[in-house]
Amino acid sequence: MHRSHAAFLDLRDILLILRRQRWLVALTCLVMLTVAGAYLLRTTVLFTATALVQIDPQETNLLDPSAGHSGTPGAEDVRIETEVEILKSPRLALQTIKTADLSNSAAFGPRVGLLDQMRLALGVTLPTPSATALVNETIANFSEALAVQRRGQTYLVSVQITSEDPDLAAHLANTHARIYIGDQLTSRRRSVAASGEVLRAELGKAAERLAESNTALRGYVLENIDRLSAEVDSAELRQLSIQLTEGQAQLARVEDQLQLADQGFEQGDWQDLAAQVGDQSLAALAQQRAALATRLIGAELTPQDNFDLTAEVRALEAELRSQGRAAVTGLRRDYQQALRAQDRTLGEVQRALTGVDLSPQTLTDIYALNQNALTSQRQFDQLNTRLRDVEALAVMQVAGSRLVSEALPPSEPSFPNAGLVLGVALVFAVALGIGLALLKEFYYGGITSASQLGNVLPEKPAAAVPKTTMQPGWHTLADKVVAEPMTQFAEAFRALRASVDRSLGKWGKASGAVVLVTSANPAEGKSTTALALARTYALAGQRTLLIDADLRSPNIQAFIGAEPNVGLLEYLQSNGALCQEQAGAGRDDSDAPVEQFYLREPRSPLAIILGSRRADVPTDAPLQSMAFKALLDNARSAFDVVIVDSAPLAPVVDTQYIAPLVDVAVLCVRFGQATQVELRSAYTSLRETLPEDAAIIGILNGVEGRSQGYSYGAYFD
Repeated sequence: MHRSHAAFLDLRDILLILRRQRWLVALTCLVMLTVAGAYLLRTTVLFTATALVQIDPQETNLLDPSAGHSGTPGAEDVRIETEVEILKSPRLALQTIKTADLSNSAAFGPRVGLLDQMRLALGVTLPTPSATALVNETIANFSEALAVQRRGQTYLVSVQITSEDPDLAAHLANTHARIYIGDQLTSRRRSVAASGEVLRAELGKAAERLAESNTALRGYVLENIDRLSAEVDSAELRQLSIQLTEGQAQLARVEDQLQLADQGFEQGDWQDLAAQVGDQSLAALAQQRAALATRLIGAELTPQDNFDLTAEVRALEAELRSQGRAAVTGLRRDYQQALRAQDRTLGEVQRALTGVDLSPQTLTDIYALNQNALTSQRQFDQLNTRLRDVEALAVMQVAGSRLVSEALPPSEPSFPNAGLVLGVALVFAVALGIGLALLKEFYYGGITSASQLGNVLPEKPAAAVPKTTMQPGWHTLADKVVAEPMTQFAEAFRALRASVDRSLGKWGKASGAVVLVTSANPAEGKSTTALALARTYALAGQRTLLIDADLRSPNIQAFIGAEPNVGLLEYLQSNGALCQEQAGAGRDDSDAPVEQFYLREPRSPLAIILGSRRADVPTDAPLQSMAFKALLDNARSAFDVVIVDSAPLAPVVDTQYIAPLVDVAVLCVRFGQATQVELRSAYTSLRETLPEDAAIIGILNGVEGRSQGYSYGAYFD
């Protein structure tokens, strides 16, 4: 299992990573800010206007202000939330749309969608939407622009409208609030009016019941007056009985007279009406009108006379109707007086019966009728009082909400918030840039630390070689191992040598070991590493041979300043043999052909087999030859350590034929160059071709930034 990156990174590592990837972070920020700027330029600017409505959570009764103030906080919250939902309702939205004529507005009216626009552009005929669909679309557009919410735990509700036009937004917010208040007042008045209608209906029924109960009591007295008089044996009651009988006869007579008078008035029979009411002036007017009517019909008159007579008849007719109405009214007044006199007589009879000795059955009958009348009277009075209150409340009705703060046209847009958009875009861009930088460093970018290399390769890396510069007189950075042996650079290769020895388990073993040095890609410092490692072994007293087996692009001869005409490739192609005696003795016999690519380098006791020129033919076949295998076998017997500098793994297959012949492999990685995908692929390829017991040791070349491991300046001054 790979170790976590976070365990090997501190703030300084992260800062160094960001420094290396600063252009990626800067480019990410530039792109994100550009996108945010384009968004701000293309986005429609919207303005939000807010009107504040105060809601009375309790129903106030103006006739009784002390009532209606016992609501619980929960009930008040429910009432306010209910009013908020009413403010959001499509019914109120439709009223606002009609009032402000928003159906024809470009901002709120029906729109043609992008898909429909494309269809129209293609010549497709769209179906005509129904009126209901258009209205619903306008309501949906308005509801989308409307926002209603309660302000905290207060009784204030904000009504917000968002629009491209700030004046329109303020106008609609105020209009919607006023329509809500007006609708609330109308609803209350309708509710009160409905209550009044119910009360009037019940009051009519109560009046009928009261009349029936009174009539029943009066009828009982009238029907039983003679029996009651005889039962009580009272002179007063007998006198009242006579009056009641006479009053009843007079009432019947006046009622008949009034009925005939009404009939005469309706039919215009003024003579009969005058006879019924006994009005001589009305009779005289009736005779005069009849005479004029006869004259108007029978005589031959001039147009002027005809006009005058007609006008006079009409005047008499109007006067007759006026006097006739007055006569009927007087007769009706007489009837009411007779009725009241009869009622008074009945009342006196009832009082006369009070306190006198009556039979139990009579007392029961009178008591029941009287109680029924009293109950009907109380019901009638209560309903009549309630109706008067409701009628007064209908006149005095007020809305339970009021507009406490009208919306003003906003001066600043509510959307988009340029500062917020740019701020969020910048924060997101920085975070994205850092994420991309870390992603590049740890997954797709190059290796930038020994710990990171250890996370990629299963084996722990041997060393991290610090970045250094060439000095005058040097052919390669590997010269620093000899020229400056007390530096971190030289110590890194000594650490690599120690790791190779531990992997080999060769401490003190006489037989030679073959160490392969390769890399995933070209230019990762493998030749420099091979030469520096070989010199480190040679300077430590080990018999060391360096073979430049990178036949595609040999570099060792340039590193040591040699220019051979014949190299390892030519030797292998001609199936030549390396003389074991010459290699073991280290002789420089000019007569031997191998001396042209085998030499002792001047800076250290190191033997080198050079590669000479760049190959112009495939080089995998020579490396599979028996000559190369024999060369390695002879080198094992003659040297303690054989270092083989091979070709990179990614571009060619040469190294895959050398790997089965070696004991350990050193995989070189240049700081920040090879991607981790390439490195893992190279490691897999190498692991599949090496012997099972052969280890792969990683080394990181050209490390930038802080020193790895100890601060060697304190030891090598």
